[in-house]
Parts: sequence; C-alpha cells; structure tokens
Amino acid sequence: MCLLVCVPCAALSPAHTQDRDIHSVQCFVGDNELSDPVMEFRSKEPLTLWFDDFNEARSYLYYTVVHCDADWNEDGLFINDFMDGFAENPLRDYALSFQTRTNYLHYALQIPNNDVQLKASGNYLIKIYEKDPGKPVLTQRFSVYEKAVTIALKTRGAMITGEDCLQQLEFSVRHPALPVRDAYRELKVRVTQNGIALPGVENPSPAFIEQHEVSYVLATKNWYPGGNEYRTFDTRTLDFGAQGVRQIRHDKLGVPYALLNVDTPREHKPYTFVNDLNGKFRVEANRMTNRHTEAEYVMTGFTLSAEAFEQAGVFVFGQLSNFALRPEFAMTYNAEAGAYELNVLLKQAYYNYRYVLVPHNKPLDWSAIEGCFAETENNYTVRVYYRSVRDRYDRLVGVQSVNTL
Repeated sequence: MCLLVCVPCAALSPAHTQDRDIHSVQCFVGDNELSDPVMEFRSKEPLTLWFDDFNEARSYLYYTVVHCDADWNEDGLFINDFMDGFAENPLRDYALSFQTRTNYLHYALQIPNNDVQLKASGNYLIKIYEKDPGKPVLTQRFSVYEKAVTIALKTRGAMITGEDCLQQLEFSVRHPALPVRDAYRELKVRVTQNGIALPGVENPSPAFIEQHEVSYVLATKNWYPGGNEYRTFDTRTLDFGAQGVRQIRHDKLGVPYALLNVDTPREHKPYTFVNDLNGKFRVEANRMTNRHTEAEYVMTGFTLSAEAFEQAGVFVFGQLSNFALRPEFAMTYNAEAGAYELNVLLKQAYYNYRYVLVPHNKPLDWSAIEGCFAETENNYTVRVYYRSVRDRYDRLVGVQSVNTL
C-alpha cells in the first residue's frame, strides 16, 4: 500500500516558476558552475543560465528581465531605468540532444549580451516563456552588486547553552561613500546559507550605529541552524553503480534506472564531515564529447527507510529540485516496505541532495530527518541593500561571503 502525503508546494530562495517539462536548471557566474547567481556590476564575468526542455513540440522560447526589490518583488521600474536593450528577446542558443533515450532541447543564456546590458545593481528575475511573459515556463533569480560598502564578516559555532546546532554570524558594514542618514530604514541586510534564505529566520537589525559604520556583531537574530552535510550520489557512469548507487538497470525501452542506496534519518546520529557541494550538482557523462546534449536522463530511485510522519510530507531537495519543494520531488510512503520512495528523471551528474520534512500548516523542518550540528560546513552570504528617500529602487551595494571551516 502506498500513501502520497500532499502538502502545498512552497519555493525557497531562489524561488521560481518551473514547468514540469523544464529540467536541470543551473544559474551561475563566470566559469564556476557551483557559484551563486550573484554578479559584480559591469564585471567581465557574465551570468549563465542553463536548462533542458522535454517539450519538443514547443515553439521558440523567449526571455525578458525585470528588476526586483530586496525581497524579490517586482518594483515596477521602467526597462530604460535598469537596462539597455530590448524588453523581449528570443533564446537563440539551443541544441537538440544527441542519441539519448530521452529527447530534450538544451538551452543556454548569458547576460549581458548583445540584446541586454544591465545598468543598475539590485535583484533581477529572468522570465522564460513561449508566448505570454505573464505565463513563464521558468523564472530564475539573480543579483547584481556594486562595491559601495565594505563588509567585515566572520562566523562562529554555538555559544548558547543547550543550542549545539546553531552558528553565529558577526559582521559590520562600513559605508563612507554612502550618505546613510537612517540605517534602520535605508539599509536592508539579507543573509543566505548556501544560497538559501532560511524560512523563519528574520533578517538582523543593527546593534550599534556609528558615523560611517553599522555593526551587527551582537545582534540577537544572527543565529542560524547549521543543519547537516548534503548526501551525495554519482550517475556519471551507467556501467556500474558508483557512489551512492546500489544498482543500474534499463527498462524495455532502454531508459536507464539508477536505484540509490537506502537512506535512513540522521537526526540521532553523530556528525560526520562530508566534502559536499552545498546542495548543487555538476552535469557530466563518461565517454561523452558534449555533456550538455549527450548526457542521458536517468530514472533515479530514492528510498528513505523510516516510519511514516503524521500530517507531513517528505521532499527530496537540492539544486536537483532547483532548491524548491516541487511536487515532482514529493515522496510516496510505502507501508509494506516501511519507507518513503521517489522515482524521478535526472540528468547524468554528480549530485547533492537532502530530505526535508514539511508538516501540514507548519513551517518546514530541516532537522527532523537530517539532524542539525554547529560543526556543519556552510557558506554564508551577507547582502546589503541601500535605498535613500530619493531612490526609486533597492541598490545592492555590497556582498560578502564566509565559510564556517
């Protein structure tokens, strides 16, 4: 007997719309596929967006770029205020998959390009659509920052008695070039952990304000759950089961199936360091000339051996789900096997993933399945936005990252 626990689909940062035919979304800066989509203003390193489309009957795809405020709401700026170029543009860089069991179109987009040149810092949203920009098949966030402030940032482990899974950030913002008159209103600080804005964690307020510096060193809200390292599996080869894969087989049509190792909850297990990718993946396929168009899509089987969680759903989560709780990644509980199960098509790659518990009508729970430790390796990024009474949009005036190791 199988039971599918249904919960509302909630997206985390980077939030997006994604059609079921859109797969393997990656967005990064420069040549580093594992970087977050945060680019320096007027940098020579472009932003790159990759994705695959299973819908071969779809006509041409187009894209548009819109400006957003610090909380990712469209701020209504006219296109001429934040970019030079055209409002709507065709996606010209695409290629059909070659000799794969599952056919797909691979798309690539770089910004800036001949059609789009950005001229304002802040948050942006790319909308990919077929006919109507109001009905996108994919939206993707990215940010552009200035170097207008200096951010001193460091991290430390738990210092609160009884809270051995928290990590603390201490940082200050120096702004001698900005006429900040009211730091509480004009500055907005947003913190992400491995590119994700953790639900339920409020953004910090200043602890001390001086003439050209705002300090968040002793802010009481600068505590973040460390979580646990991501789990990993490797489908770059289909000749045998590599890391995290217990069996490779093929169906009648030749579509490969990778059955992953059986997982168990880790909330009561001791912490173990894993050199992970902080939730991301890298597409690769052994003995392939072009990994983007020759890599196969593999039916991938996840199994989490655990008792059923009452009034809650379990999702597989990571960049493989575009860091969102997508319905395609909701697991089904098999009462006879005593395990949650999921089969989903994923492109050949080296993957990170984790399990997320989503209770009904309550915030999602990061630690119920995976555990939580102050020792966990995490990458924190602090973004500082500035908006004076005369400005019409939130400028992203500084970005700084720190790793807990």
